[in-house]
Amino acid sequence: MWYWECFTPHPPVIIPEVGKGREQEASRTLEGMDALSVFARKNPPDHILLLSPHAPFSGGFTVSLSERYSGDFARFTAPGTRLSFPGAAEKGERLARSLSEFFPVSVTSRPERTLDHGSLVPLFFLRGEDVSALPSIIVANPIGLSLSEAFDLGRALWNSPLEGHWALVASGDLSHRVTPDAPAGYSPFGRTFDRMIVEAFEKNDPGKLLALDEREKEEAGECGLRSALIFLGLGANRRVRNISYEAPFGVGYATAFASLHSAPSLARAVLSEGVRFGTEAARKASARFRAFPELQGKSACFVSLKIRSQGLPEEQLRGCIGTLAPSHATLLDEITENTLAAAQRDPRFLPVTPDELGRISLSVDILSSPEGASSLEMLDPKKFGVLVEKNGLRGVLLPDLEGVDTVEQQLSIAARKVGIRSLEGASISRFTVSRIREDAE
Repeated sequence: MWYWECFTPHPPVIIPEVGKGREQEASRTLEGMDALSVFARKNPPDHILLLSPHAPFSGGFTVSLSERYSGDFARFTAPGTRLSFPGAAEKGERLARSLSEFFPVSVTSRPERTLDHGSLVPLFFLRGEDVSALPSIIVANPIGLSLSEAFDLGRALWNSPLEGHWALVASGDLSHRVTPDAPAGYSPFGRTFDRMIVEAFEKNDPGKLLALDEREKEEAGECGLRSALIFLGLGANRRVRNISYEAPFGVGYATAFASLHSAPSLARAVLSEGVRFGTEAARKASARFRAFPELQGKSACFVSLKIRSQGLPEEQLRGCIGTLAPSHATLLDEITENTLAAAQRDPRFLPVTPDELGRISLSVDILSSPEGASSLEMLDPKKFGVLVEKNGLRGVLLPDLEGVDTVEQQLSIAARKVGIRSLEGASISRFTVSRIREDAE
């Protein structure tokens, strides 16, 4: 499942240890990278496919697999700034195999690899604070693709066989020829090319980029065009946020982001329309999302609402309703009905009012089918939700909840919620959850 994608520049000078103050000359880019990190951390992925035009290249779409990637900024006078990420070699091999049926793909594999600056710079900003929970990565170089192949490969990524939660990081600088003092020399077409990229992000339309001829590509002096086209291909028909653009050193830097799962947007539309105008208006609003393929299958889900109240440091639960087995024909309908129920029929709360909408955040948990857990060793409160059943009572608790750190706590809370006083003789099942939160605006 794809969670999100971003387009990022990769100038080492924006790393504080490298720039030593000069990074402030790219203040818009720094703000853009900070915004990307906020969006990304809302929905941390298990795996990142990272596109870098400076990664190893052996033709076509070159996938460089490894069990461990690491690198530093020693080439840029900051050897102490070092990053290390686990690799996802087996998953990368499967992904490359599926793409190779339609595109020129080259695969190389080594136990360890050194990250290039096109990879290191975005990872520096996107990494989380918890180094024990870093996503695994796959590094690929797209420069061997034609422009149409790059866009089509992005489209193909959506249908590739993936396990877990994924993100795409498309790294690339724009024209290196924007100003007279630019490192690759000046071309009037440099700024024109950059405007075309920004417009393509704003409109989510690759048409003008795909129509570039060989002379224009040469005049642009870019290294991010194919990364941008793959970004646009994967995010086709999505809302792309063009966050920042500038060319402080004669090179164009752009940042952009797109959410790749529509569940939170659907829930937000249903919540807003349902609270303000009623159930029928909410269901009409949900119909606008029927074109999104990720909402067409059948899945159980929970919709959780939280609210920030004045004087309280953290958000408080405002409603949570869900299903353990699909109750409707599509996930779209499941989310629609559970959102309405969470807002209006959670017995623990009064219905949500219109004046609360601006303070409410939401998340959607998409559930796998429960499977029996014959021993406590099969449970993990961070990874699995639990279902406790006894004497016709069914208690459920989602995974990865704040304050629930042990299996015993998780089972006890799930049981107490429905009045199960003892776990003796109870049936216990586990399930996994894809938790998708709204992005920060």
